[in-house]
Amino acid sequence: MVTKNRVGFDRNHFALPHPFYMFLTSALDLFMAVTVLAPDSVPAQLGVVRTSVVYMANNYPVFMYYMAVLTLVIHLLESLYAVKLCSDADMTVSAKIKWFLSTMIFGFSSVLYRLKPYVQRAKRSQF
Repeated sequence: MVTKNRVGFDRNHFALPHPFYMFLTSALDLFMAVTVLAPDSVPAQLGVVRTSVVYMANNYPVFMYYMAVLTLVIHLLESLYAVKLCSDADMTVSAKIKWFLSTMIFGFSSVLYRLKPYVQRAKRSQF
């Protein structure tokens, strides 16, 4: 059952980001985790990238750790912003949870390309 708010927008609206952004964000987050937790397991086929990752992890482990934590904090803040946008558009709790999880995993591409234009259209049509 589709629930609509007073202006006709779907209150359960949810859309995943483009597959390219899903793959890119997931791959980079996984790469960040591997470089922090097990830098020697980065594949040798990456050449200079592997060399620089191993060098950074061995010589600056605290910096690498803080970069990983900063990435998590940024994703969390983006997710909270997505929930705020959902509240502004009067979306249901299930939609808010979906947007929170999607933004936590895939980052800003969920908010920037899928949610924000939808909320802006919803706000324009309310007047």
